[in-house]
Amino acid sequence: MWLPLFLLLLLLGCCSHHQRLIAQADDRTVLMKGNKPCEGYVGIVHNGELGYVGVDLWDDNVSKVVCSSIQCGNALKSFRTTNPKPEEMNKSWINGVKCTGKEAQLWDCRFPGFGVSQTRDDALQYIECSHKIEIGLEGFQCAGAVQYSVDGGNKYSGYICADGWKKEYADVLCQTLKCGTAKEVVNEQWMGWKAFQEKKKMMVDCLGIGNFSHLWQCATKESSSCPKPASVICTGHEKVQLRGNKSNVCSGKLVKEESGKWTTFQNNITDADKWCQQMNCGTSSVLNGTVLTCSDNVKVVLVDNNNNINKCYGTVAVQVNDKSHHVCGSSWNMKDAEVVCKELGCGKVHHSKTVQVNTKGIMDNVQCSGNEASLWHCRAKRDHNTFLCPSRAYVVCTGSVEVKLRGGPGRCSGRVEIQHEGKWKRVIKQVWTDENFDAVCKLLACGNKRNILEEFSQGSAEFLNGTLQCKKNVKHISECIEEAPNTRIEKKAMAITCEEHKVVFLKGNESCSGLVGIEQGPKTYWLSGSNETWNMVSANIVCQQMHCGKVSNHTSTNISDVAVRKSIWKESYNCSVNNTSLFDCQKNLTLSSDHEDTIATVTCMGKVTVNLTQRCWGNVNICLGDKCGGVCSKGWTTQKAAMLCKDLGCGNTVLEATTKPDESHEMIIASVHSTSETTNLTQCNFVTNDENDSTCKRNPAYVICSGSIETKFSDLRDHCSGHVEMKYEGKWMPVCADALKETNVQDTICGELKCGQALKRIDYFGPKAVARSSISEINCTADGHRSLAACIMKSQQSTCDPGVLKCSGWSKIALAVHKACSGAAIVLSGGKDGLQGERMAISFENWTKEMGEMLCKHLECGQLNQQNKTQSSLRSLSFNCATGKHSKSIWDCERKVNNSQTEQLFIECKDEPKITLSKGCYGEVKIENSEVCDTHWKPIYSDRVCSEQNCGGKAIYSPNNGTPTSNNEYYHVRCDEHHYQLGQCKRFKEKCKGKPVSVYCVDNVKFKTTEKCGGQVLVQYRDKWEKVCYEKLDDSKKKTDYLGKLCPEIACSGYASLIKDDNDQDTSGLETTLQCTGEEKDIKYCLRYNNQPCESRKPARIVCNGYEPPPVYPPITPTPAWPTILAVGFALAVVILITVFLRICIVRRAKKGRNVSPGKLEEDGCESGNFEELMSKSNEMEELNHTRFRSKTEANDEVSVSSFAYDDIDEVAAALPLTSRADTAGASDGPTLEVDDQEESYDDIEACYQITETEAEIHDATPTAPEGDAAPPTGSELRGDNNLVPRRVSQS
Repeated sequence: MWLPLFLLLLLLGCCSHHQRLIAQADDRTVLMKGNKPCEGYVGIVHNGELGYVGVDLWDDNVSKVVCSSIQCGNALKSFRTTNPKPEEMNKSWINGVKCTGKEAQLWDCRFPGFGVSQTRDDALQYIECSHKIEIGLEGFQCAGAVQYSVDGGNKYSGYICADGWKKEYADVLCQTLKCGTAKEVVNEQWMGWKAFQEKKKMMVDCLGIGNFSHLWQCATKESSSCPKPASVICTGHEKVQLRGNKSNVCSGKLVKEESGKWTTFQNNITDADKWCQQMNCGTSSVLNGTVLTCSDNVKVVLVDNNNNINKCYGTVAVQVNDKSHHVCGSSWNMKDAEVVCKELGCGKVHHSKTVQVNTKGIMDNVQCSGNEASLWHCRAKRDHNTFLCPSRAYVVCTGSVEVKLRGGPGRCSGRVEIQHEGKWKRVIKQVWTDENFDAVCKLLACGNKRNILEEFSQGSAEFLNGTLQCKKNVKHISECIEEAPNTRIEKKAMAITCEEHKVVFLKGNESCSGLVGIEQGPKTYWLSGSNETWNMVSANIVCQQMHCGKVSNHTSTNISDVAVRKSIWKESYNCSVNNTSLFDCQKNLTLSSDHEDTIATVTCMGKVTVNLTQRCWGNVNICLGDKCGGVCSKGWTTQKAAMLCKDLGCGNTVLEATTKPDESHEMIIASVHSTSETTNLTQCNFVTNDENDSTCKRNPAYVICSGSIETKFSDLRDHCSGHVEMKYEGKWMPVCADALKETNVQDTICGELKCGQALKRIDYFGPKAVARSSISEINCTADGHRSLAACIMKSQQSTCDPGVLKCSGWSKIALAVHKACSGAAIVLSGGKDGLQGERMAISFENWTKEMGEMLCKHLECGQLNQQNKTQSSLRSLSFNCATGKHSKSIWDCERKVNNSQTEQLFIECKDEPKITLSKGCYGEVKIENSEVCDTHWKPIYSDRVCSEQNCGGKAIYSPNNGTPTSNNEYYHVRCDEHHYQLGQCKRFKEKCKGKPVSVYCVDNVKFKTTEKCGGQVLVQYRDKWEKVCYEKLDDSKKKTDYLGKLCPEIACSGYASLIKDDNDQDTSGLETTLQCTGEEKDIKYCLRYNNQPCESRKPARIVCNGYEPPPVYPPITPTPAWPTILAVGFALAVVILITVFLRICIVRRAKKGRNVSPGKLEEDGCESGNFEELMSKSNEMEELNHTRFRSKTEANDEVSVSSFAYDDIDEVAAALPLTSRADTAGASDGPTLEVDDQEESYDDIEACYQITETEAEIHDATPTAPEGDAAPPTGSELRGDNNLVPRRVSQS
């Protein structure tokens, strides 16, 4: 019986434990229908359904667990009641609970299970716990953070956590507080945040409880991770604000919100302090009915990046009693920004954001409904002191965004700029759209766009970080601004002109006087000169507007032309001294009766001038009265540059600039604007550079007029001929040869220099062109105008060859008669068709030392050495440089032709060029010890070298087969018909791409013949003797004459004949020819060097008197060859046989190993072999012999070889036994040979017959020590104490 009971109890225990596990997930204990939060009937929510706890086994421990589990402290009392059960508690969940008092929940105690044990239907357990729960709101009576107290409200212990906070929970709370229902559950941190972290946080969950009457019935447990307290605004909360005072939001008429609208209090305010505190405005200070001024002075402001208060953009801040505090950006939204912009009277919100930066603020988590009078009246997290927050609120209102046109001559024309966040910013031209034109013009009350493009300065403001995308009928420019990605394009500022744009101008002969005109669009109007409107004030404004100072005189010009009357401007103005523009003056509503009778005319005191800093080129310089300066290049056009060139008389063409303008010039003008009536730039409208534009300073307007171009020939010794140069932007530049191709260009240059017409272009001669600034292109009109001002030039970095030109009026100075740098000075002048014209002497009259110095430099002859006069029969040309003391060329001086004979100038300069041949009359040509390259060399230059070196005046040969040194520079030479000495020719030094020049003159020529007074003719003129060809001369007499001159050259007299050598078959290398014309007096001048060898001719032969022919030998009869071949073959066979026999004998002798004394060898029959062959056996003997003395028997076997032939003595020596160096040195009566024992048997070796024997004597005595430094032989060398001394024995 006990066993089944035990099993039953065990089963119930297990089930009970299982119920506890399930209950932990969603079950809870509640008190229902109590008078206070911590008393009532004990119920349990299980599986979402509310039931009651049975009374069976109930004791104090159970009560203790109940009170602690529902956060109500300890149990005060518990009793059983028979009151009717609440309707929602109609089920018994657990019964028979047995607790220890330490459990956290009832289901941790022992009980049979959920819904398995029935209890009495007429009884419930009622319990009362110790906590006196009081729940209220921190903040206001009916709004704030939910807090609780366990001591009846004396001290609040903690807060209800916001996690899981719902509106239905808030409704119960508001009803409990008699504040109606919940109007809004506040999700942001608002009230109670300051003490929240230090106090307890209670979680609430009302799920399954049903109709609970108190929020504490939902309390579950305390939380350690709750982020914020639950907050609620009940419908019973009255939201009030003060309005009507912009400077202090805590002063004004008190209004309250009813049904989303603000209404005035019907009765006078009685509790003013309460309302001031609710509005965070301190306490009441002044109360007058419903008008309240609180003790704090509060104002919302915007602070820019410079910490300055700005009306309509910046960081949001609040000034409390003159101290400014930031508004934090947590949960900042567009409604909050709208309240700020509306409060400040700044229109709508253009842009709102939060700036992420750690800061201290006075408000955070701002939540505005949008109808507040001030940001200060919005709900927010606050404190009397500032607190840390991670961001700041930032607002840009539309009231801070403006648009205008800047840098133009009027308000309806100029550069589009947007004022954004306190800065005027340029709009990027590349992202401009057509819709923006009309939108911007209309917003500025300037009509629609005008299809005209003008140049305006670019300005220096930063660019707008966005684009303008205007739609039709926009009300404000802020509507057009859209964000755009930051691109890396080269940004340009957009500028426009609207149709309402108009400007004032003056039409007259002077810059600051004339008729007063107004131009609007394509039409021109004239300002009325009515006495009612045209007065001193109006005239003064016009003068100032035109930058012409003050008015000097104002009048009116009568109109007689009806058409002109129609062009009178339809508006009249009433100006004051404060106006700066005629169009800023007040418009008259009605026009005077004489409005169309006259035109206003004015004369101002000031003056406007426009010029260039270098007369016809340079920076544009504008003077407005006494103030002068430059113009921004962006406000300048090519058309205005052309007008300026014409105004200055500097040509009609504008050239391209190649250099950077002068940036030191002060920029006073941003842009220049002309009208259709402008005839001179001084009549333009000038926009001053008031913005201090830095980009303008770096880019001044810069003009090069074609009239600024000057030209010259750079060759100072020549006049009207040479390298053409042009002065471009103040620098002399070479003109490229290709730029001189056109005849009209050549004629224009010659005509500009008063040199007649162009004759021809000359090929360039000079160093290799390098990259430099050059005139690369010239275009001149062919209309007969010979002025460079009418031409267009282009300059660029170029490597072109410089152009060289010769005009019909050419002249040049030369020195005649004497040397390259000394002689009589003459002038050569051009003749008809460029042929040489007249030669004139340079007159000594008026000639000075300074002129002589100048001439020596022109001739590249250094300094003047001396100058004198000489007589001349030529007409003379006198120079007078006294009138031009700063002349750079002798041709700049005044010149006068004298028809009568005068004394001629003879000048000697110091730097006479030294020209030499490296070997006297032949060799490398050198100028000042530098070699010459053959690139431009001509044969006539070689003749000139021979003449100047007194080497016959004729060059036979100028080879070009040398190789230039790569690192050396060589002279390059070119002469013309007026150079009399090689030193006068043009030359320059550069590396040589050809060959070095060598010259062989006739005075270097030598002749000889192969026989005495005859034979082949040989000539030497280039360091070798060589044969010559002979060119046949038909005239026999002339042939005899000039060939007869050859015989004396070889020290023979008389000429017999010259014939071709028929026996000489060698015709190769015949490069020299005797080729006479018959006019030569010296045979040397008949020599010619042929580039092509004369292969078809034979070497020349000559016969002179005294010719001795070579001896003649009889012919040799040839013999047959076969006997000789047989004899030679037989001899070779004999030699081979003897050699083999001797080899065998010597080998046998060597094997016997006997000592042989070379001095005692005698001839024998077998010794007739070649002795030299014995040397080949030396190595074999060295292998056979060892370091010991041979026995006497062995020594007796030695054979004398004295009868051997000694042609092969070396081989014999090699075959002898070896003797130690010590023995040889120590023996007094001959060398002793040392031989080792032989291990092998030599029985097979037979001795040769008739061999002389040699005996060996053995001495026991110690060998005599050698004299001198020779060391005695060692034991290891002798291998014994005996010395072997050979001696001769008689023949058997």
